Amino acid sequence: MSVQNAFLALLSLGPAYGSQLQAEFLSRAAHRRQLNAGQVYSTLDRLTDQGLVEPAGTTDDGLPLYALTDAGRVQAVALLSRGPEDSRPDWDEMQDQVLVAASIEAADATQVVADYRRSFTEKIRELEHDADTRAVLAANRAAELGARAAIEWLDEVASALKDDPTVLLQERSTERPRRGRPPVSEAVVEN
Repeated sequence: MSVQNAFLALLSLGPAYGSQLQAEFLSRAAHRRQLNAGQVYSTLDRLTDQGLVEPAGTTDDGLPLYALTDAGRVQAVALLSRGPEDSRPDWDEMQDQVLVAASIEAADATQVVADYRRSFTEKIRELEHDADTRAVLAANRAAELGARAAIEWLDEVASALKDDPTVLLQERSTERPRRGRPPVSEAVVEN
């Protein structure tokens, strides 16, 4: 799950400001070490340009809030209810999407896990039939081992969710991150 998609998923919880989204994403996808402020706000600007996010007023102290548009809501629901549509899943995106989906009550994390498992299983089948040279064999073996590790992790997550569907749920944090885009009244406006 890209940062852009993670922000759409997190905005399904309601309007938020940039550093709040940053903190929520890093809290829910704990394997991520950092996400710089420049990336946060350029992502929000890009989402706004794409018509997926819109300004939603400001916080009490003037930080700009962002909310999903109707198109953004449709995309967020899709991200929270299904995994990849191809057999070339990415390990990092899988972790992000599964962990973020499992942390949001309205998501269908079990389906996201099942879809990723199916994609990694398809990837293994493709790799087993695609080894014609030693170099390809070595690369395919590495990819196969990665896919098997992903399936093992997905099975653990599926088991945890089956035992307790709320095990990874998180409420939106009430702790205010220290930084954020300057309040609207303090922002420098360029012409």
